[in-house]
Amino acid sequence: MTALWALVAAANRAGEPAAFLLALSAAVGGYVLGRLLGVGSALPAPAMVAGAVAGMSVLWPGASSGDATAPPLHYGNANGALVAQAAGAACLAALAVASARWRRGILVLAALLVLATFATRSVAAAVGALAVLSAGLLSAAARRKGTVVLVSALCVVGVALGTVVLGVLGTRTGGLEGAAEAGLTERRVQLWGEGAHLTKSLPVRGTGPGMFVTNSATASSDADVHSAHSLWLRQSAEQGVPGAVCLVALVGWVYVRLWRSPQPVAVVLVGSATFTAFLVQASIDYVAEFPAVLVAVGVLTGVATAGPDRSARARSTDGVS
Repeated sequence: MTALWALVAAANRAGEPAAFLLALSAAVGGYVLGRLLGVGSALPAPAMVAGAVAGMSVLWPGASSGDATAPPLHYGNANGALVAQAAGAACLAALAVASARWRRGILVLAALLVLATFATRSVAAAVGALAVLSAGLLSAAARRKGTVVLVSALCVVGVALGTVVLGVLGTRTGGLEGAAEAGLTERRVQLWGEGAHLTKSLPVRGTGPGMFVTNSATASSDADVHSAHSLWLRQSAEQGVPGAVCLVALVGWVYVRLWRSPQPVAVVLVGSATFTAFLVQASIDYVAEFPAVLVAVGVLTGVATAGPDRSARARSTDGVS
């Protein structure tokens, strides 16, 4: 439905849905891959993600340099988001190994990845990575999946609503100075305000996918601004209220899948924390526009919601009978 509405929003008008559809495909493809690889074992897929990102630091030493244009994604905050996902992957891998020695070693890797997010100078990624590592270390104490997922979802709702409120009220009340003092740049709040204004002006189909930058006065006047710096406001500005509803429904569906996941509570806790860390950062930045980040998010969420190995269960049942 989300992909279909993107095509509707782009039909017979200016619009570039290809980038949006690529990002959506990356997330969905990663999710399917995580589900497939996570059946029976939560180890292979997270180990691949953590290993790949750790290898990235070796291939591109400047990835954690804090340079705004550092490889491999050429945007420091996106590099931070990717490393934060890798920290979550390492925590999931640690939960899956039987050896206490290997578990400690993998958790050390997770801690190093958290430190790497600080090196990227992405505050949101660093905070998210710390939350994910804390979830991994405290996962043994978790008892109820519903509580874990509900708290995670409420965190996202709170941040998303906060950006919308700042966008709607910030430019009207002179609250930009206060927002900047709280760690948000004035330009970012201006972008949120323009996203809210475009949503109000074109509530049904928006400006068209990929057209926020063209229709934003702030983005048009600053070559360093590439998007709305908000997953939600960009979606509503470019694809109208129906597009935003589709996005909210998609994210809500993922949280429902986490709530109903057959995986152990510890795995659901780390998976939910990792997914939430991404969404919180995507609510104040444009990291959701990088397919590599979305693939990692999809894989880890897929692992956290993967079903049991039915073939193994069948073989076990046949052996008992």
